[in-house]
Amino acid sequence: MKDQHPLLKKFTYLNTANHGLISQELIDYRRSLNEKMRDEASIFTNKRNIFIDEVRHTIANFIDADPDFTAVIPNFSTGFNTLINDIDPSATFLLLKDDYPSVNWPVETRGFKTHYVAIDEDMEAQILKLCEKERPDFFCFSLVQYISGIKMDLEFIKKLKQQFPEMILIADGTQYVGCEEFRFRESGLDIILASCYKWLHAGDGNGFICVKEHVQERIFPKSIGYRSARNVMNSNVTFISRFEPGHQDMIAFGTLQQAILKIHEMGWKKVSDPVKKLAQKAKVEFEKRNLLSSVVVSRKEHSSIFNIKGDQDLYEQLLEHHIVTSLRGDGVRISFSFFNTQEDLDKLLEVLDL
Repeated sequence: MKDQHPLLKKFTYLNTANHGLISQELIDYRRSLNEKMRDEASIFTNKRNIFIDEVRHTIANFIDADPDFTAVIPNFSTGFNTLINDIDPSATFLLLKDDYPSVNWPVETRGFKTHYVAIDEDMEAQILKLCEKERPDFFCFSLVQYISGIKMDLEFIKKLKQQFPEMILIADGTQYVGCEEFRFRESGLDIILASCYKWLHAGDGNGFICVKEHVQERIFPKSIGYRSARNVMNSNVTFISRFEPGHQDMIAFGTLQQAILKIHEMGWKKVSDPVKKLAQKAKVEFEKRNLLSSVVVSRKEHSSIFNIKGDQDLYEQLLEHHIVTSLRGDGVRISFSFFNTQEDLDKLLEVLDL
């Protein structure tokens, strides 16, 4: 693991929620594509459409989505803004208060009528209550909260969709995709978008959007460009191709494909199960030290992201001991990924107890 991620030889990296690592294998892969571009130029890049189509199929297979309704995007924000640009101005939205700015700001700045639910121990019940009262057209939210690590109850989302089938559920999966197995078709979500530089450890400049077919009856994005026509001779511009109006970065999206294939190779038992166990142990230890908010303590299921009580001094103290974290909200954010171990947690607790 340390040979693939040299940073781990020097630091205890507890900061995947900020930016994932990129392996030596992926660096070598990216270098090989750069060399092909250097040596072959258009002989290589003329294969772009076929190449990107293979990436789409890899993404769709990974998340259990329809490849014909899957598009590559450079990041969540670009895809989400494209998605909501041409929604009827009279539409109503439900948002979570203090959700990730890239989720809330695009909705708020367009002037849609918006309702809010607080992110707390009673979040799902309050969402249901508001939906019964206001019947919003769209519900946009992060599957995992970027500051607190609070995770949306996915079974609740299924039931919510069953109860309100006309409401379009749009999820930001940036802090979730790559953490555990997820089946889009079986979820209650209508749309999922994600940047992939965090938990997929796929480097910068790549992400995806997957939608269910019926969405095209409700949303009509107008973005278009030469690459929007998958079949240029017939000008075949589909709903999903409007998210790909220009040329696609073969290196960025090829890296995403390789990162996904690596997870397939490792298997979820190595990628997800150890992290869940480590996060459960961490939560117990943080609770003992009174480092977590009452909201996080009260929820049955949590992600591998924690925001512990602390300030700039604690952040710097951890860094002095070669522990990498982030300052977020009113605390220090810690996140565990598949390369983290019990030794990493023990080292963290040792410094916290100083």
